[in-house]
Amino acid sequence: MPRMTKCRRVCVEPISKLFKVDTKCSEQVSLCIEELESIRLIDFESLEQQEAAHRMGVSRGTFQRILYEARRKVAIALVQGKSIVVAGGNYEMATKACNTSKRCKGCKFFKENEF
Repeated sequence: MPRMTKCRRVCVEPISKLFKVDTKCSEQVSLCIEELESIRLIDFESLEQQEAAHRMGVSRGTFQRILYEARRKVAIALVQGKSIVVAGGNYEMATKACNTSKRCKGCKFFKENEF
């Protein structure tokens, strides 16, 4: 029997959940919230995979699988001219700041010693 899937911790709610192409193509690629979070942590925040996995509350191997699938979906959308819809997934929104020395860009939490 497989193990229960852990909810992935997501720090930032996506601002936009639909990215449309300027052609009449009606095909879409669905990107899960945790897949977008993995791209945000690695490519936007410039974190290492181990640190990003820690922030999402998953193992590095699990994080790597999430990231590779997210990048594959984005590549398909870009190359084939498909829209991207961000929705669903197995995640929970962060309820407190990360236990890390570096604060996320756009983080809604703050540490007392930062102000």
